[in-house]
Amino acid sequence: MKLHSVKSLLSYIAKRFALMIIMIWVGLTLSFIISRLLPFNAADYLVSQLAAAGSQLSAKDLENMRRQLLSLYGLDKPLFVQYLDFLRNYFVGNMGPSFAYFPTPVRDIIINALPWSIVLLMSASIINWIIGNVIGVLAAISKKRNVVAVLENFALVTVPIPYAVLGLAFLIVYALVLKLPLTMYGRPVAVGVSLGYILSMFERALVPLLGLVIVGWTGSFLYMKNLAVRMMQEDFIVYKILQGAKDRHVTGMVFRNALIPQYTGLILGLTRVFAGSMLVEYLFNYPGIGLILRSAISSGDFNLMVGIVSISVIAVAIATFILDLTYPLLDPRIRYPGAG
Repeated sequence: MKLHSVKSLLSYIAKRFALMIIMIWVGLTLSFIISRLLPFNAADYLVSQLAAAGSQLSAKDLENMRRQLLSLYGLDKPLFVQYLDFLRNYFVGNMGPSFAYFPTPVRDIIINALPWSIVLLMSASIINWIIGNVIGVLAAISKKRNVVAVLENFALVTVPIPYAVLGLAFLIVYALVLKLPLTMYGRPVAVGVSLGYILSMFERALVPLLGLVIVGWTGSFLYMKNLAVRMMQEDFIVYKILQGAKDRHVTGMVFRNALIPQYTGLILGLTRVFAGSMLVEYLFNYPGIGLILRSAISSGDFNLMVGIVSISVIAVAIATFILDLTYPLLDPRIRYPGAG
């Protein structure tokens, strides 16, 4: 590779890396601002809980407690000072203590919950992506139009329906109609990382995973089918068909070329596991990041809330950076700057 090409490539990587850093900074800043726009905070939440429980403390004592909590959590400082402390702490990997689970560090809470969301949501994303893309290509090429019509109608009906409805319907059918067992217990106590603990995570994820897979493949299916149908009209595909290429060769060519846009959806979809799925984990009482995020929002736990959102922001920024670097490797029509 020529020196000019190397410099152009390094410049391209440096620019993309700088954009990634800017994206992370903007995402963290927005997360901080939104968390501070909530109409209450952790101190107000704890004091209101005491008052609702019939505490014998006077209004003055409750107000003094509220001020002490604000000082303890660092929420009595000016907003700009809080923001600078927030950025400085995140730069060294310190997300601060959780307010609701004080003094447990936010980092520890996320580390304990994140593997559960990864096991469930990453498995569901990959399975749905594979099923949807494979069936989508086969549907575009298949001559069995009745079967294709059934699949397409099922997808068109289920895609617009919110998962709250589909998930609840799945639970009713699974538990009440079919009377199948539900593993709705919480997180087992972990003693280190063992094979038994990992297997218990997969066992706990089976039912919600099944609920996600039954309807989750439909979006990838519809998109891939449309891509494959358009790809079948490309000149190089038509030329191969006229040459008498076998069906499996045509299918392979269509699949490889239609898969490139789907690659973006897969990579960005995998980043969602770092924020969890609040709805899925709430419906199935699944002890992942989504359930923790819901608890953080309801209790005004700024640190925990921003910690979870920031992990997702960083994951999306890194995924976008990886996409920018790997696209030319997958699509020969895209070239690195300076490449011949």
